Amino acid sequence: MKFLKRGVALALLAAFALTTQPAQAYEKDKTYKITILHTNDHHGHFWRSEYGEYGLAADKTLVDSIRKEVAQEGGSVLLLSGGDINTGVPESDLQDAEPDFRGMNLIGYDAMAVGTREIDNPLTVLRQQVMGAQF
Repeated sequence: MKFLKRGVALALLAAFALTTQPAQAYEKDKTYKITILHTNDHHGHFWRSEYGEYGLAADKTLVDSIRKEVAQEGGSVLLLSGGDINTGVPESDLQDAEPDFRGMNLIGYDAMAVGTREIDNPLTVLRQQVMGAQF
């Protein structure tokens, strides 16, 4: 049931995100191509690890490459986060995940679900994060 609720919430967020994009007139018998990219459980890992994992800079490089490839084929990309940005590493935790949301803005996320870790902090922190997110 919990999974279903999250899925429905994510679908609604995606639908709202799509409504902010320029509308294309529907054409009968035309194929529309959309690539959906999804991340979740970021937990403050905005820096690259010693093993080369994680890192929002690496994420941006990959997402930009995929967007370019999809655009060349006439498609669109929808970038979503399943949440859980908060509660991970001190560099992020001590700044209420501000570096993470700044990075996500630069990457160009379209929507994000509120994960369980977003409610670890007071509601004022969540409000601040919502205001800082440009998606």
